[in-house]
Amino acid sequence: MTPIDICFLTGFIGIWIPQAYWAWLSFAAWQYSIQSKKEKEALPIPEHWPMLSVLIPAYNEEVVIEDTLRSLAQQDYPAESYEVLLINDGSKDNTLAISEKVAAEYPVIRIINVPKGQGGKGKSRTLNNGLKHANGEMIIVYDADSTPEPDCVRLLAQTLMADQSLIAVNGKVRTRNWKDSALSTFIAIEFIYFQWIFQGGRWHRFRLSTLMGTNYVIWRDALDILGGFDEKSLVDDTEMSFRVFLGQKRIKWVPYAIGWQQDPSTLDIFVKQRSRWTQGNFYVTRKYLPISIRHPFPIGVEIGNNVMCYIMFVPALFLSHLTLIIGLLGLDGTTVPGPFTALFIMSFVLYLAQIWFTLALEKAPRSFYFYAFIAYFSYSQVFLVIVFKAAWDMLQNKLKGNGINWYKTERRKEKK
Repeated sequence: MTPIDICFLTGFIGIWIPQAYWAWLSFAAWQYSIQSKKEKEALPIPEHWPMLSVLIPAYNEEVVIEDTLRSLAQQDYPAESYEVLLINDGSKDNTLAISEKVAAEYPVIRIINVPKGQGGKGKSRTLNNGLKHANGEMIIVYDADSTPEPDCVRLLAQTLMADQSLIAVNGKVRTRNWKDSALSTFIAIEFIYFQWIFQGGRWHRFRLSTLMGTNYVIWRDALDILGGFDEKSLVDDTEMSFRVFLGQKRIKWVPYAIGWQQDPSTLDIFVKQRSRWTQGNFYVTRKYLPISIRHPFPIGVEIGNNVMCYIMFVPALFLSHLTLIIGLLGLDGTTVPGPFTALFIMSFVLYLAQIWFTLALEKAPRSFYFYAFIAYFSYSQVFLVIVFKAAWDMLQNKLKGNGINWYKTERRKEKK
């Protein structure tokens, strides 16, 4: 077998195995979409609403912070059992002044200023600073650009209280500024697909879901037992999820508690953000890989998902492109017999069908279906660059002995 044959087969197998797995999860997502509607209607109304604290880490968020604070202050959770903590991480813009203005209107808002010398260390450090001041039995985390719907906080809390096997509950996250650019539209589609397949589908199949960094609630006592947020991680949500999985409790994703957020509309911000996420996932995989051998479920399943996405699918996609280019240039060609052209076309059709299916579940705008088609040839290919960039950055930091480099996603004014 020639080197080009090995590249070709590796790429083919590495693409089809994840695609088949994701298609299987798609059917589970559809089943869960039906189940979750019934679950929402059956949520019990508690006699006692536990104290709930919202944590919002903020650093230079003047563009978005007012809408976020107003959205959270106007939730329909009982005011006497509710507080919103804006954790100002040494902002150098007007974040503090704007927050103080909104706090004067809403008594549920408190502002926590991170002490000098302790700021600028990333989201996890900021959350840990805020946690010291929280009075809640439940903790909800929102990014500074989040605007949850008025019933979102209550639905998250109700879901958590209704099931003693849960330690945390994720709500659904949607892209608020999807009209800003083609890129923000692509991200909106990706988030819909990712959440229904990897969160909803996996929950239905395995009772597994991972925290998403925003729009989630967790029991305070469990958070204390877990030791708070990992300040060495670039993805506090994913790392926290793995610690939860070491116990018997679970994290659930629900599509009926909806939060909206601002996503990058320019390529430079997007690449830097996703590179940070990728580096964080590499860190988590490396940290928990030895543990996955002792805990094949659920840690092994979660590590396997990371391996499938980053170590199998992305290199396979690269090898597939490489084989195609070599063949088109006439430098070499595969000698492996079989209807591979038809199978690769089927792989694309399967990819598109899965995305269109999740868009249908969300009743997404019609334009999303067209963008989903062209995303494969544009947006999806950017992830090759992101993964290789993340790996290169990690290697450089390792060789130079540098610690983690936290990149704070820049915010922009949205189109009205």
